[in-house]
Amino acid sequence: MARLFNFLLDVIITALALWAVTALVPGIDLVGPSTTWTGDPSNDLVLAFLAVAAIFIVVNAVVSPILRALGLPITCLTFGLFVLVLNAAVFALTGWLSNQFGLGLIIDGFWPALIGAAVLALARGLLGMVTGGLRQ
Repeated sequence: MARLFNFLLDVIITALALWAVTALVPGIDLVGPSTTWTGDPSNDLVLAFLAVAAIFIVVNAVVSPILRALGLPITCLTFGLFVLVLNAAVFALTGWLSNQFGLGLIIDGFWPALIGAAVLALARGLLGMVTGGLRQ
């Protein structure tokens, strides 16, 4: 039960951080689902943020370790800066997957993905510190 609670808390934190990214970074927008789910566009948008956050968490858990292992030599040569590129790639992959599911996360290229991934990491870290006492 604690794992499910922690996962749901992580989804909510990531959805809030994703909302901050769409508000702060030009070139990143979440237009919402292509079909209506609840009949209310604002509820559909909230559900879309939560769904994209869940996709991001899964992609980050599955794809990111593989990319980090494969990119380890380049990461060492660039003193860790290549991790930013890998984070941008994971964020762009999340955008592509969300569009395949009709959720409407739009990322307009590499630079918005790079800046968006950095803002997302910072926002998730800050929100995680605030909600750290809630984890079980």
